[in-house]
Amino acid sequence: MTSASKVILRFLHYGPLLATLIIILVTIMTTLCIIFSMPISTFRLPNGKASFKHHPTWTAFANLTIFLSLSILTTYHFMMSMIYGPGFVKKGWKPKSKKDEEKVQYCQECEAFKCPRSHHCRKCNRCVLKMDHHCPWINCCVGHYNHAHFLRFLFYASTGCFYGGVNIAAVIIKMTFFGNRNFVLIYYFYGVGRFIVLIFSLGIAFGVSLAVGFLLVMQLRDISKNTTNIEAWIIKKAEWRHEMTKTKFIYPYNLGSRWRNLIQVINMTNFALGDGYTWPTVEGTHQYTFTIEQIEQKKLKKDRMVPHQIRQPYNGRCMSALTLTNPALLCICNGCDERYMSVDEGDTVMVSRYRKRWLYGCISREAPNKTGGVKLKEVSGWFPRLCAMEIVKNKDE
Repeated sequence: MTSASKVILRFLHYGPLLATLIIILVTIMTTLCIIFSMPISTFRLPNGKASFKHHPTWTAFANLTIFLSLSILTTYHFMMSMIYGPGFVKKGWKPKSKKDEEKVQYCQECEAFKCPRSHHCRKCNRCVLKMDHHCPWINCCVGHYNHAHFLRFLFYASTGCFYGGVNIAAVIIKMTFFGNRNFVLIYYFYGVGRFIVLIFSLGIAFGVSLAVGFLLVMQLRDISKNTTNIEAWIIKKAEWRHEMTKTKFIYPYNLGSRWRNLIQVINMTNFALGDGYTWPTVEGTHQYTFTIEQIEQKKLKKDRMVPHQIRQPYNGRCMSALTLTNPALLCICNGCDERYMSVDEGDTVMVSRYRKRWLYGCISREAPNKTGGVKLKEVSGWFPRLCAMEIVKNKDE
Protein backbone atom coordinates (compact mmCIF):
# COMPACT_ATOMS: atom_id res chain seq x y z
CA MET A 1 0.00 0.00 0.00
CA THR A 2 1.26 3.47 -0.87
CA SER A 3 2.21 5.81 1.99
CA ALA A 4 -0.24 8.53 3.04
CA SER A 5 1.99 11.39 1.84
CA LYS A 6 2.36 9.85 -1.62
CA VAL A 7 -1.40 9.27 -1.86
CA ILE A 8 -2.08 12.93 -1.00
CA LEU A 9 0.44 14.09 -3.62
CA ARG A 10 -1.07 11.66 -6.11
CA PHE A 11 -4.54 13.07 -5.43
CA LEU A 12 -3.41 16.70 -5.87
CA HIS A 13 -3.35 16.47 -9.65
CA TYR A 14 -5.76 17.68 -12.33
CA GLY A 15 -6.92 14.12 -13.11
CA PRO A 16 -8.09 12.94 -9.66
CA LEU A 17 -9.40 16.42 -8.77
CA LEU A 18 -11.46 16.64 -11.96
CA ALA A 19 -12.77 13.09 -11.50
CA THR A 20 -13.78 13.95 -7.93
CA LEU A 21 -15.62 17.09 -9.09
CA ILE A 22 -17.52 15.05 -11.70
CA ILE A 23 -18.54 12.47 -9.07
CA ILE A 24 -19.71 15.25 -6.70
CA LEU A 25 -21.62 17.12 -9.44
CA VAL A 26 -23.48 14.06 -10.76
CA THR A 27 -24.20 12.81 -7.22
CA ILE A 28 -25.64 16.15 -5.99
CA MET A 29 -27.74 16.86 -9.09
CA THR A 30 -29.12 13.32 -9.32
CA THR A 31 -29.95 13.27 -5.60
CA LEU A 32 -31.80 16.59 -5.89
CA CYS A 33 -33.71 15.38 -8.96
CA ILE A 34 -34.82 12.21 -7.16
CA ILE A 35 -35.86 14.06 -3.98
CA PHE A 36 -37.69 16.86 -5.78
CA SER A 37 -39.55 14.29 -7.90
CA MET A 38 -41.15 12.75 -4.81
CA PRO A 39 -44.91 13.33 -4.32
CA ILE A 40 -46.02 16.35 -2.23
CA SER A 41 -47.96 15.70 0.98
CA THR A 42 -48.42 19.34 2.01
CA PHE A 43 -48.26 22.69 0.22
CA ARG A 44 -48.25 26.02 2.02
CA LEU A 45 -47.82 29.67 1.13
CA PRO A 46 -46.63 31.40 4.34
CA ASN A 47 -46.12 35.10 3.65
CA GLY A 48 -46.51 34.43 -0.06
CA LYS A 49 -43.53 32.04 -0.16
CA ALA A 50 -44.08 28.47 -1.29
CA SER A 51 -43.27 25.67 1.13
CA PHE A 52 -43.39 22.00 0.13
CA LYS A 53 -43.21 18.83 2.16
CA HIS A 54 -42.36 15.77 0.12
CA HIS A 55 -43.71 12.33 0.88
CA PRO A 56 -41.06 9.65 0.22
CA THR A 57 -42.37 6.54 -1.47
CA TRP A 58 -40.79 3.10 -1.56
CA THR A 59 -39.93 3.51 -5.23
CA ALA A 60 -38.28 6.87 -4.63
CA PHE A 61 -36.38 5.49 -1.61
CA ALA A 62 -35.19 2.48 -3.62
CA ASN A 63 -34.22 4.74 -6.52
CA LEU A 64 -32.15 6.98 -4.26
CA THR A 65 -30.58 4.02 -2.44
CA ILE A 66 -29.47 2.38 -5.68
CA PHE A 67 -27.92 5.56 -7.01
CA LEU A 68 -26.12 6.49 -3.78
CA SER A 69 -24.79 2.92 -3.54
CA LEU A 70 -23.32 3.26 -7.05
CA SER A 71 -21.85 6.64 -6.15
CA ILE A 72 -20.26 5.33 -2.92
CA LEU A 73 -18.82 2.25 -4.67
CA THR A 74 -17.43 4.44 -7.46
CA THR A 75 -15.70 6.70 -4.93
CA TYR A 76 -14.40 3.72 -2.91
CA HIS A 77 -12.77 1.91 -5.82
CA PHE A 78 -11.52 5.20 -7.26
CA MET A 79 -9.69 5.93 -4.00
CA MET A 80 -8.45 2.34 -3.61
CA SER A 81 -6.95 2.45 -7.11
CA MET A 82 -4.82 5.39 -5.99
CA ILE A 83 -4.09 4.15 -2.46
CA TYR A 84 -2.82 0.71 -3.47
CA GLY A 85 -1.15 1.87 -6.67
CA PRO A 86 0.00 -0.49 -9.41
CA GLY A 87 2.87 -2.13 -7.53
CA PHE A 88 6.50 -1.63 -8.49
CA VAL A 89 9.30 -4.10 -9.14
CA LYS A 90 11.39 -4.52 -5.99
CA LYS A 91 14.70 -2.73 -6.18
CA GLY A 92 17.48 -5.17 -6.91
CA TRP A 93 15.18 -7.90 -8.21
CA LYS A 94 16.84 -10.49 -10.42
CA PRO A 95 16.02 -14.00 -11.64
CA LYS A 96 16.83 -16.79 -9.20
CA SER A 97 19.13 -18.44 -11.71
CA LYS A 98 22.14 -16.56 -13.08
CA LYS A 99 21.64 -18.04 -16.56
CA ASP A 100 18.09 -16.62 -16.69
CA GLU A 101 19.38 -13.04 -16.49
CA GLU A 102 19.95 -12.99 -20.25
CA LYS A 103 16.28 -13.91 -20.75
CA VAL A 104 14.93 -10.77 -19.08
CA GLN A 105 15.22 -7.11 -20.00
CA TYR A 106 17.43 -4.65 -18.18
CA CYS A 107 16.00 -1.21 -17.33
CA GLN A 108 18.53 1.56 -17.84
CA GLU A 109 16.40 4.03 -15.89
CA CYS A 110 16.07 1.85 -12.76
CA GLU A 111 19.46 0.18 -13.35
CA ALA A 112 17.90 -3.18 -12.55
CA PHE A 113 16.29 -6.19 -14.23
CA LYS A 114 12.64 -6.17 -15.25
CA CYS A 115 10.55 -9.10 -14.09
CA PRO A 116 8.16 -10.75 -16.61
CA ARG A 117 5.22 -8.57 -17.68
CA SER A 118 6.68 -5.43 -16.07
CA HIS A 119 7.36 -2.19 -17.95
CA HIS A 120 9.03 1.07 -17.07
CA CYS A 121 6.72 4.09 -16.70
CA ARG A 122 8.51 7.36 -17.33
CA LYS A 123 5.87 9.27 -15.32
CA CYS A 124 6.02 7.03 -12.25
CA ASN A 125 9.79 6.66 -12.91
CA ARG A 126 9.63 3.01 -11.81
CA CYS A 127 9.18 -0.39 -13.40
CA VAL A 128 5.52 -1.34 -12.86
CA LEU A 129 4.29 -4.88 -12.21
CA LYS A 130 2.05 -6.08 -15.06
CA MET A 131 1.64 -2.54 -16.34
CA ASP A 132 -1.50 -1.89 -18.39
CA HIS A 133 -1.30 1.89 -18.89
CA HIS A 134 -0.73 5.14 -17.03
CA CYS A 135 -4.11 6.63 -16.16
CA PRO A 136 -4.28 10.42 -15.62
CA TRP A 137 -7.60 10.13 -13.74
CA ILE A 138 -5.94 8.28 -10.85
CA ASN A 139 -2.53 9.89 -11.51
CA CYS A 140 -0.71 6.56 -11.47
CA CYS A 141 -0.36 3.40 -13.51
CA VAL A 142 -2.90 0.61 -13.68
CA GLY A 143 -0.94 -2.48 -12.72
CA HIS A 144 -1.05 -5.75 -10.84
CA TYR A 145 -2.11 -4.42 -7.41
CA ASN A 146 -4.83 -1.96 -8.46
CA HIS A 147 -6.15 -3.51 -11.69
CA ALA A 148 -9.14 -5.15 -9.98
CA HIS A 149 -10.08 -1.93 -8.14
CA PHE A 150 -9.68 0.05 -11.36
CA LEU A 151 -12.04 -2.29 -13.26
CA ARG A 152 -14.68 -1.99 -10.55
CA PHE A 153 -14.24 1.79 -10.61
CA LEU A 154 -14.90 1.79 -14.37
CA PHE A 155 -17.98 -0.41 -13.95
CA TYR A 156 -19.58 1.56 -11.12
CA ALA A 157 -18.67 4.93 -12.67
CA SER A 158 -20.21 4.10 -16.05
CA THR A 159 -23.28 2.48 -14.47
CA GLY A 160 -23.75 5.23 -11.88
CA CYS A 161 -23.40 8.05 -14.42
CA PHE A 162 -25.88 6.37 -16.76
CA TYR A 163 -28.32 5.82 -13.89
CA GLY A 164 -27.92 9.43 -12.78
CA GLY A 165 -28.30 10.69 -16.35
CA VAL A 166 -31.60 8.85 -16.72
CA ASN A 167 -32.95 10.48 -13.54
CA ILE A 168 -31.79 13.95 -14.62
CA ALA A 169 -33.25 13.43 -18.11
CA ALA A 170 -36.58 12.38 -16.56
CA VAL A 171 -36.76 15.67 -14.63
CA ILE A 172 -35.93 17.73 -17.73
CA ILE A 173 -38.63 15.90 -19.75
CA LYS A 174 -41.20 16.44 -17.00
CA MET A 175 -40.38 20.14 -16.81
CA THR A 176 -40.37 20.63 -20.59
CA PHE A 177 -43.40 18.63 -21.69
CA PHE A 178 -45.46 18.16 -18.51
CA GLY A 179 -44.81 21.39 -16.64
CA ASN A 180 -48.42 21.90 -15.56
CA ARG A 181 -48.36 18.63 -13.62
CA ASN A 182 -44.82 19.11 -12.28
CA PHE A 183 -44.89 22.70 -11.11
CA VAL A 184 -42.74 21.77 -8.09
CA LEU A 185 -39.80 20.86 -10.33
CA ILE A 186 -40.22 24.13 -12.21
CA TYR A 187 -40.23 25.95 -8.86
CA TYR A 188 -36.95 24.34 -7.76
CA PHE A 189 -35.13 24.57 -11.10
CA TYR A 190 -36.64 27.86 -12.30
CA GLY A 191 -34.13 30.24 -13.86
CA VAL A 192 -31.66 30.13 -16.71
CA GLY A 193 -28.67 29.42 -14.45
CA ARG A 194 -30.23 26.44 -12.68
CA PHE A 195 -31.54 24.95 -15.90
CA ILE A 196 -28.10 25.29 -17.56
CA VAL A 197 -26.52 23.46 -14.60
CA LEU A 198 -29.14 20.74 -15.03
CA ILE A 199 -28.41 20.37 -18.77
CA PHE A 200 -24.65 20.47 -18.10
CA SER A 201 -24.97 17.71 -15.49
CA LEU A 202 -26.96 15.62 -17.97
CA GLY A 203 -24.23 15.98 -20.61
CA ILE A 204 -21.49 15.15 -18.12
CA ALA A 205 -23.35 12.09 -16.83
CA PHE A 206 -24.02 10.54 -20.24
CA GLY A 207 -20.64 11.64 -21.64
CA VAL A 208 -18.70 10.03 -18.79
CA SER A 209 -20.89 6.92 -18.99
CA LEU A 210 -20.13 6.54 -22.70
CA ALA A 211 -16.38 7.22 -22.43
CA VAL A 212 -15.78 5.14 -19.30
CA GLY A 213 -18.04 2.37 -20.60
CA PHE A 214 -15.98 2.17 -23.79
CA LEU A 215 -12.76 1.93 -21.73
CA LEU A 216 -14.38 -0.81 -19.62
CA VAL A 217 -15.22 -2.84 -22.73
CA MET A 218 -11.63 -2.47 -23.99
CA GLN A 219 -10.30 -3.59 -20.61
CA LEU A 220 -12.59 -6.63 -20.49
CA ARG A 221 -11.53 -7.57 -24.04
CA ASP A 222 -7.87 -7.61 -23.00
CA ILE A 223 -8.49 -9.38 -19.68
CA SER A 224 -10.51 -12.12 -21.41
CA LYS A 225 -7.28 -12.93 -23.26
CA ASN A 226 -5.16 -12.39 -20.12
CA THR A 227 -3.28 -9.53 -21.75
CA THR A 228 -2.70 -5.89 -20.95
CA ASN A 229 -2.93 -2.85 -23.19
CA ILE A 230 0.85 -2.89 -23.70
CA GLU A 231 1.04 -6.65 -24.21
CA ALA A 232 -1.69 -6.55 -26.87
CA TRP A 233 0.58 -4.33 -28.98
CA ILE A 234 3.60 -6.58 -28.35
CA ILE A 235 1.56 -9.62 -29.44
CA LYS A 236 0.70 -7.96 -32.76
CA LYS A 237 4.39 -7.30 -33.43
CA ALA A 238 5.26 -10.86 -32.35
CA GLU A 239 2.73 -12.37 -34.78
CA TRP A 240 4.14 -10.22 -37.59
CA ARG A 241 7.73 -11.19 -36.73
CA HIS A 242 6.94 -14.91 -36.55
CA GLU A 243 4.99 -14.70 -39.80
CA MET A 244 8.13 -13.38 -41.47
CA THR A 245 10.17 -16.29 -40.09
CA LYS A 246 7.46 -18.88 -40.88
CA THR A 247 7.09 -19.83 -37.21
CA LYS A 248 4.17 -19.76 -34.79
CA PHE A 249 4.03 -17.48 -31.78
CA ILE A 250 2.34 -18.82 -28.62
CA TYR A 251 1.29 -16.23 -26.08
CA PRO A 252 2.24 -17.88 -22.77
CA TYR A 253 -0.36 -16.25 -20.49
CA ASN A 254 -3.57 -17.05 -22.40
CA LEU A 255 -4.89 -19.90 -20.27
CA GLY A 256 -7.31 -21.18 -22.92
CA SER A 257 -10.74 -20.17 -21.65
CA ARG A 258 -12.09 -16.67 -21.12
CA TRP A 259 -13.34 -17.60 -17.67
CA ARG A 260 -9.88 -18.71 -16.47
CA ASN A 261 -8.40 -15.54 -17.93
CA LEU A 262 -11.03 -13.27 -16.37
CA ILE A 263 -10.70 -14.66 -12.84
CA GLN A 264 -7.01 -13.75 -12.88
CA VAL A 265 -8.21 -10.16 -12.30
CA ILE A 266 -11.98 -10.33 -11.63
CA ASN A 267 -12.69 -12.59 -8.66
CA MET A 268 -14.28 -12.51 -5.21
CA THR A 269 -11.39 -10.45 -3.85
CA ASN A 270 -10.46 -6.91 -4.85
CA PHE A 271 -7.05 -8.00 -6.09
CA ALA A 272 -5.64 -9.88 -9.06
CA LEU A 273 -4.26 -13.38 -8.48
CA GLY A 274 -0.54 -13.98 -8.11
CA ASP A 275 2.41 -12.10 -6.67
CA GLY A 276 3.18 -10.02 -9.78
CA TYR A 277 6.45 -11.82 -10.49
CA THR A 278 5.53 -15.36 -11.56
CA TRP A 279 2.57 -16.29 -13.73
CA PRO A 280 0.72 -19.44 -14.84
CA THR A 281 1.72 -20.32 -18.40
CA VAL A 282 0.39 -22.64 -21.08
CA GLU A 283 2.06 -25.85 -22.17
CA GLY A 284 5.11 -25.37 -24.36
CA THR A 285 6.05 -22.03 -22.79
CA HIS A 286 7.79 -20.86 -19.62
CA GLN A 287 8.13 -17.75 -17.44
CA TYR A 288 10.54 -16.03 -19.83
CA THR A 289 8.92 -16.86 -23.20
CA PHE A 290 7.38 -13.41 -23.50
CA THR A 291 10.45 -11.53 -22.26
CA ILE A 292 12.61 -13.35 -24.81
CA GLU A 293 10.17 -12.26 -27.51
CA GLN A 294 10.45 -8.65 -26.32
CA ILE A 295 14.25 -8.84 -26.47
CA GLU A 296 14.10 -10.21 -30.03
CA GLN A 297 11.72 -7.42 -31.05
CA LYS A 298 14.09 -4.79 -29.69
CA LYS A 299 16.99 -6.36 -31.58
CA LEU A 300 14.95 -6.25 -34.79
CA LYS A 301 13.97 -2.64 -34.05
CA LYS A 302 17.63 -1.64 -33.66
CA ASP A 303 18.58 -3.40 -36.89
CA ARG A 304 15.90 -1.49 -38.78
CA MET A 305 16.77 1.94 -37.35
CA VAL A 306 17.88 4.58 -39.85
CA PRO A 307 20.60 7.12 -38.89
CA HIS A 308 19.73 10.81 -39.26
CA GLN A 309 22.06 13.80 -38.96
CA ILE A 310 20.71 16.78 -36.99
CA ARG A 311 21.11 20.04 -38.89
CA GLN A 312 18.91 22.29 -36.73
CA PRO A 313 18.70 22.22 -32.89
CA TYR A 314 15.45 21.54 -31.01
CA ASN A 315 14.94 22.01 -27.24
CA GLY A 316 12.61 19.04 -26.74
CA ARG A 317 9.44 20.94 -25.88
CA CYS A 318 6.06 20.61 -27.57
CA MET A 319 5.58 24.39 -27.36
CA SER A 320 8.92 25.81 -28.47
CA ALA A 321 10.22 28.59 -30.71
CA LEU A 322 10.66 26.06 -33.51
CA THR A 323 7.08 24.76 -33.32
CA LEU A 324 5.60 28.24 -32.88
CA THR A 325 7.41 29.54 -35.96
CA ASN A 326 6.27 26.49 -37.93
CA PRO A 327 2.46 26.31 -37.53
CA ALA A 328 2.32 22.97 -39.37
CA LEU A 329 4.35 21.37 -36.55
CA LEU A 330 2.03 22.77 -33.89
CA CYS A 331 -1.12 21.65 -35.72
CA ILE A 332 0.19 18.12 -36.28
CA CYS A 333 1.76 17.81 -32.84
CA ASN A 334 1.88 14.35 -31.22
CA GLY A 335 0.32 15.73 -28.05
CA CYS A 336 1.79 17.33 -24.93
CA ASP A 337 1.66 13.96 -23.16
CA GLU A 338 4.19 12.38 -25.54
CA ARG A 339 7.93 12.25 -24.94
CA TYR A 340 9.97 14.83 -26.85
CA MET A 341 13.75 14.76 -27.20
CA SER A 342 16.16 17.67 -27.43
CA VAL A 343 18.75 17.46 -30.21
CA ASP A 344 21.77 19.55 -31.07
CA GLU A 345 23.27 20.35 -34.43
CA GLY A 346 25.65 17.59 -35.49
CA ASP A 347 24.01 14.82 -33.42
CA THR A 348 23.38 11.45 -35.05
CA VAL A 349 19.99 10.04 -34.09
CA MET A 350 18.81 6.50 -34.85
CA VAL A 351 15.21 6.85 -36.05
CA SER A 352 12.69 4.03 -35.62
CA ARG A 353 9.30 5.69 -36.21
CA TYR A 354 8.07 8.20 -38.76
CA ARG A 355 5.16 10.62 -38.93
CA LYS A 356 4.39 13.30 -41.44
CA ARG A 357 6.32 16.05 -39.66
CA TRP A 358 7.87 14.21 -36.72
CA LEU A 359 10.49 11.51 -36.17
CA TYR A 360 10.99 9.22 -33.19
CA GLY A 361 14.53 8.17 -32.45
CA CYS A 362 17.16 7.53 -29.80
CA ILE A 363 20.62 8.77 -29.01
CA SER A 364 23.23 7.78 -26.40
CA ARG A 365 24.28 10.48 -23.95
CA GLU A 366 26.34 10.63 -20.81
CA ALA A 367 24.37 10.67 -17.57
CA PRO A 368 25.22 10.21 -13.87
CA ASN A 369 24.56 6.78 -12.38
CA LYS A 370 23.51 5.83 -8.86
CA THR A 371 27.09 5.32 -7.69
CA GLY A 372 28.11 8.86 -8.65
CA GLY A 373 29.90 7.85 -11.82
CA VAL A 374 29.01 8.46 -15.46
CA LYS A 375 27.23 6.05 -17.79
CA LEU A 376 25.94 6.08 -21.35
CA LYS A 377 22.17 6.43 -21.27
CA GLU A 378 19.89 5.91 -24.25
CA VAL A 379 17.51 8.84 -24.60
CA SER A 380 14.52 8.56 -26.95
CA GLY A 381 11.65 10.77 -28.05
CA TRP A 382 10.00 12.76 -30.83
CA PHE A 383 11.67 15.65 -32.66
CA PRO A 384 10.67 17.69 -35.76
CA ARG A 385 11.45 16.10 -39.11
CA LEU A 386 12.81 19.34 -40.53
CA CYS A 387 15.64 19.20 -37.96
CA ALA A 388 17.22 16.09 -39.47
CA MET A 389 18.47 14.64 -42.72
CA GLU A 390 18.76 10.93 -43.41
CA ILE A 391 22.31 9.62 -43.73
CA VAL A 392 22.54 7.65 -46.96
CA LYS A 393 25.35 5.10 -47.00
CA ASN A 394 27.17 3.99 -50.12
CA LYS A 395 26.59 0.47 -51.38
CA ASP A 396 30.23 -0.38 -50.58
CA GLU A 397 29.60 0.51 -46.94
